[in-house]
Amino acid sequence: MENNLNVVDIISFIEDPELLNDQSLSPAQKMTLKAIYGLPLTDEELELFSQASGGRKYVEGVEQFEVDIQNGRRSGGTDKILTNIVLYEACMRPPKLSVGEVATSMICTSEMSRQSAVVFNYCEEKLERSKKLKPMIKNIKGGEIELVNGCVVQIFPAIQARVRAPSIHVFCGDEFMFWKSTGVSIDKEVLSAARPGLSFPHSKMILLSSVNRMSGVGYADYKQYFGVDDAPVLVLRGSTEFFFPGFPKWRLKLAKLRDPLSYEQEYNCQYRADESSMYDPAQVDLAVNFDRPLELPYRSDIRKFVSFVDVAGGGGRDSYAIAICHKEGEKIVIDLVRSRRPPFNPDETTSQYSDLIKTYHINSVTGDKFSGDWALHSFAARRISYIRSEKSKSELYLNLEQVLNTGQLEIPNKDTLIQQLKSLIRKTHSGSRDTVDSDGGQSEDEANVIAGCAWLLAGPTYHPGDFDWRLPVKAGMRNPNKGGSGIPLATVETSVDTRPPEEIMREFLGGKDGKKIGVIHLKVYDPISDTWKYE
Repeated sequence: MENNLNVVDIISFIEDPELLNDQSLSPAQKMTLKAIYGLPLTDEELELFSQASGGRKYVEGVEQFEVDIQNGRRSGGTDKILTNIVLYEACMRPPKLSVGEVATSMICTSEMSRQSAVVFNYCEEKLERSKKLKPMIKNIKGGEIELVNGCVVQIFPAIQARVRAPSIHVFCGDEFMFWKSTGVSIDKEVLSAARPGLSFPHSKMILLSSVNRMSGVGYADYKQYFGVDDAPVLVLRGSTEFFFPGFPKWRLKLAKLRDPLSYEQEYNCQYRADESSMYDPAQVDLAVNFDRPLELPYRSDIRKFVSFVDVAGGGGRDSYAIAICHKEGEKIVIDLVRSRRPPFNPDETTSQYSDLIKTYHINSVTGDKFSGDWALHSFAARRISYIRSEKSKSELYLNLEQVLNTGQLEIPNKDTLIQQLKSLIRKTHSGSRDTVDSDGGQSEDEANVIAGCAWLLAGPTYHPGDFDWRLPVKAGMRNPNKGGSGIPLATVETSVDTRPPEEIMREFLGGKDGKKIGVIHLKVYDPISDTWKYE
């Protein structure tokens, strides 16, 4: 059925009493809609455009096909901009369709179905209330409004598979900077899946969101296109008060008093300088070896394997994770990563992990220093030495950054591991002290153990025979010879040991209260220069 409506511009479509009959657009909302379609702007609107676009030159008559609108919370963007664009394109500008073809005008929301329902209700109510648009409704079902002109309005959560199939007339992304799957941002993946579907001459991609941290598609658009004349993406930014002057001022003042940093992000559209993604997702993807099995077996030609664990008690939300890795030249290869999700028996899991690492000829394992004595005794009962890491979890993650960015890490194609690495957030505190944690309390146990393994192999490590323990010729005399004459007492028996030499010496020589009863000659392997050094 052909469209019998007289085509009007988008502002008339919204304000016409027989169409959407909405005269409540704010000046900035109206300017935004006009700019997208290249409509003439008043002097006031030109000033608003310059302010929102970073000084970009406005070109009248040029329609925009990719737009990124970054606004403060509660700016009315979903209702006043996105739903109006979708309905305008579907009702007033249907593309020419082949027999059986359907043109989809879609809005993708966050992963919460509740938000999709809210946006769907916006669209349905606007059509149902309109004298001229209501007759265009052919069918309504399951988050979909089918029109008599062959167009379909769809609203659903951002799911990569859902956006691949349709021929898309207009694609709108609502709060796209917050799209996630299992705690990991998926804005890039969903938008990349949607773009090939924009197959009609006037197909558009309109993105709208409050700002998140300094990462993802929105931040990349801001850095690359904001304020740039004739850029392929029009980026418009503004605070809640800019887009919606009617928002209660007292609420803004209260929000600023309660949390100034959060206020700047949520309402003033400012990226938080104290939070950013720990690792570039592209670098994580480059570290994945898709051509190898999930786990690599023991190899007799590898000089050493090391293991790192993240111990958990079997209750709560934490998993008990283990990683084993080795080094080939400059490359740190993660041989395997396993994790046991609660509930589980921690002693039984320790037994299984002990049997596992013995197959790699490893008789020591490193873990965090906050696990208490339980881990030490549980592994010791299975003839495995448990070594407490001297590095905190944040320090391990910060150390991993250089290893990852220089291409020195190889990880298996394991979804949970990849997602955990991508979800880690760096937070900068006063004094420029950085900490790293998962986004929103998501699990990070597998990421932690590979960071631990990378630390074990990225710095100096101590191996069997690296320590030459000798007593002086006479008790109390220090041997002046570097090579040292005297009686060999012991060598390191664990496969790898990163403890300070004094701690190892106390263990093997039995000194009381750290009192030295022997002389240590330390041979340390430096992986950077690939040489052995004596200290």
